[in-house]
Amino acid sequence: MTSIQKLAGHRFMQADYSIGRFAATVPAETTLEDVTHPEYFGNHLNSLRVGATISVLSDDHKLDCDLRVLSVTKTSAKVRVLRVFDEKAAPKVKDAEISAPVISHGGPVHKWRFIHNGEVIQHGFESKDAAERAAAKYIELLKGE
Repeated sequence: MTSIQKLAGHRFMQADYSIGRFAATVPAETTLEDVTHPEYFGNHLNSLRVGATISVLSDDHKLDCDLRVLSVTKTSAKVRVLRVFDEKAAPKVKDAEISAPVISHGGPVHKWRFIHNGEVIQHGFESKDAAERAAAKYIELLKGE
């Protein structure tokens, strides 16, 4: 029978406290090259530890990646890319059917408004046309257009 070397107890522990997990929301147009630069996280070096993971999401959602911290010095942090979301390789999901908003007059206080799924989304429009335009923009936002 072969002898199997077992993992030492001090190398197996709850990951939530031993490996830090961080989330970084970065400005739109930030690139993968930007966030992997050793000085990019320079303002947060006191928080980072070797082995930590950083989930990065840009404001425009074009950059979506996970990084592993490999080393931390007083002026920089070396990271490795664990995952990068690629729109072309992602599974295609059928576009959802969005229900149409309801445009109605809510009286002298609400004026013209639009309702979606039973919730008043926005009110106070002076005209029905203004409420319809706002509702169309809202539906475009839901569809991701």
